Amino acid sequence: MRFSFSKVDGFAAGSLPATLANVSPLPPDWNLVQATGLGNQDPLSSSNDSRPPRLSAVAFLFLPPQVSGAPAEVLLIRRGAHYGSHRGQMGLAGGRAESADVGPSDTLIRELHEELGIPGEVLNFHGHLAVRRAIDGSVVLPCVVTARWAPRDIKAAPDEVASVSLAPWTSLTNAMRSSFAFTMFGVRRESTLYRVDGATVWGLTASIINTADMLPPDE
Repeated sequence: MRFSFSKVDGFAAGSLPATLANVSPLPPDWNLVQATGLGNQDPLSSSNDSRPPRLSAVAFLFLPPQVSGAPAEVLLIRRGAHYGSHRGQMGLAGGRAESADVGPSDTLIRELHEELGIPGEVLNFHGHLAVRRAIDGSVVLPCVVTARWAPRDIKAAPDEVASVSLAPWTSLTNAMRSSFAFTMFGVRRESTLYRVDGATVWGLTASIINTADMLPPDE
């Protein structure tokens, strides 16, 4: 069953995808994610750690188009220098849950404000895509979010976000994907790949985008 956006404040009719795949209701509590999501293993994950995994939420975030009649835009960020092995990589905004975060929406409200200066009151949570496992074993919950926020008002935190890219969602459909093979931890792997602003989006982020399987109105 595919997910369809209802009327979304700040978005013109037809600017958002007609449907997305694999969208489920957003759990209000992180405990529910722990109870139901750990069996979903990302194909890039290599962790066999038996300890309780760290919990993270990322935003599959749509912003209104900057040009009337254009498609809504998906926000991606290039990670800052402190992100260890992920520094400089393209990804979705978000981060790890903190003890005060009751559920994934709390985590993203805090993270999107800290990373990008986007206030919680403009965010609209529509559901989540399949729970994933990152290479380090952490659980990642990709949340489908829209925001009534202009790109010019984004204030990226320089210690966390090196740059912000906005991609029309039509450039991230499965018809636009490619793939490449690589070796990690001595294992030959394959990843979905997208191109955004001349940069490569791959790994877990590309897998999340691929899972959404966005379709335009005529499909």
